[in-house]
Amino acid sequence: MNTSPLTPQRSTGKHSSPLSMQPILSHATIKATPNEQACYVMLEISPSKDLPTSRLPLNLCLVLDKSTSMQGIRLQQVKEATRQIIDFLEPEDTLSLVVFSDKAEVLLPGQKNVDKALAKSVASTIQPSGGTEMLQGLLAGLQEIQTNRSEMSVNHIILLTDGRTYGDDEECIKQAEWAGLNQISLSTMGIGADWNEDLLEKMADVSGGTSTYIDTPRRIVESFKATVRELSTIVAREVSLVIELADNVTLHEAFQIAPHIRRLDINDDHKLALGPLGTNNRKIITLELRISNAEPGKQQLMRLNVMGDVPTQALNRQADNWTDITVNVSSDTDAEVVIPPVIITALGKLAIYKMQEKAMQDMASGNIIAATQRLETMATRLLNLGETELARAALLEAGRLARTGSLSSEGRKKIRYGTRSLSILPQEL
Repeated sequence: MNTSPLTPQRSTGKHSSPLSMQPILSHATIKATPNEQACYVMLEISPSKDLPTSRLPLNLCLVLDKSTSMQGIRLQQVKEATRQIIDFLEPEDTLSLVVFSDKAEVLLPGQKNVDKALAKSVASTIQPSGGTEMLQGLLAGLQEIQTNRSEMSVNHIILLTDGRTYGDDEECIKQAEWAGLNQISLSTMGIGADWNEDLLEKMADVSGGTSTYIDTPRRIVESFKATVRELSTIVAREVSLVIELADNVTLHEAFQIAPHIRRLDINDDHKLALGPLGTNNRKIITLELRISNAEPGKQQLMRLNVMGDVPTQALNRQADNWTDITVNVSSDTDAEVVIPPVIITALGKLAIYKMQEKAMQDMASGNIIAATQRLETMATRLLNLGETELARAALLEAGRLARTGSLSSEGRKKIRYGTRSLSILPQEL
C-alpha cells in the first residue's frame, strides 16, 4: 500500500473507558482503485454498562419570555410547566428563575433545597409586558448558573420565547458559544410561528444542547418535563469524538442521527463536539469518508476515541481507548457489496434532512423552482416512510412556494424540525 500508517496504537493503561462506542462499517470490502470512493461509518456511543449511574445534581435556570405576546394560554402553560419542574427537583438540585422582555429580572436566585411552595408562588406572579430582548435574559441566566455551579453539577438553561429578539442575535450566539465552552448547555424552545429558528437552533447547537419547536401551548408542559427528565440521566459532560485519519482518507461529512439529526462541525483537528450524554439517550453518529488510491490488502481507515467529562469517574479523560476502523481492499471488481440495512435506513432519513437543508438554501438564493422540486421529492420520500403529516406539510409548502415565492413561518418550522426528528429508532438497529 502507498499510504502511511497512523499513529501507533496507544497504551490503554489501567483505566477502562467510561464511554462505549460500537462501530458499523458500510463496506467490509472496497475495490482497489485510484479513484475516490465513499465509505460510511456509523457509531453508537453510550455510557459503558459498568458505569455508575447515580444522578448528578442539576444546576438549572429557567429563562422565560414574558413579553406581551406571551399573555393568555401561553404564559399559563409556562407557569404550569415551571410548577411541575419544581415538583421534580431533589434537595441537591439548584433552581433559578429569570424572566425577560425588554429587560431581565431574576425572580428566584439560584438555591439548593428549593422551598417548593415559595418557588411556585413566585412563578405564579409572572405577568406579561414589554418587547423581546433575549440577550438580557440569557446573560442573567448565565450569571445564575455560574454562581451556583459545582464540580459535579449538570449546568443547563431552558430558554423559552415566542418572538424575535431585537438586534442582539449575534451576541446571543456568542454567549451560547461561551456557555458551551464552560459546560453550560442550552435547551432553546420556541412557541408558535413568530420566532427565529435559525437563531435558536444555532444557540442550542453551539452550546451542546437542543432546540425544540412547540407548535401549540398545550405541548409546553411536556416539552419542559421531557427536557428535565433527560437532564437527570446525564452521566457525561462535554463528550467528543476524536478522529485520526489515514493519509488517503478524508472526512467529508459528519452527522448525529440520534437522538435527533444535526450536522456536526468538522474542525481542523477532527474533534467533533457531541454535547452531554445520558443513560437513556445514546448518540448515533454517521461519518462519510472519501478514500482514494486504495490498493489490495487490509487498510486502516482511521482511529477513533470517544472522550468526555464523567464526574463520577477519576481520570476519565486520561483513558486511551482507541478503536481502529479497517477495511479489506479487493482487486476483484465483481465482488458483491452488502451494506448493512441499518446504514441504508439511516442514510435514507439523512438524505431527506439534507434535502430540506438544500431546499432552504435554494430558496434563500432565489432558486424557487429547485426549492419547490426538492420539497415535492421530500414529500414522496416521507410518504414512503409513513410520515404522512410531515409529507402533507412539505407538499403544502411546495405549493405555497410555487405561488408566492416564500414559505409560511409555521410551515418552515414544521419541515425543519420534522426532518430533524427522523432519527434512527431502537428497533431499526
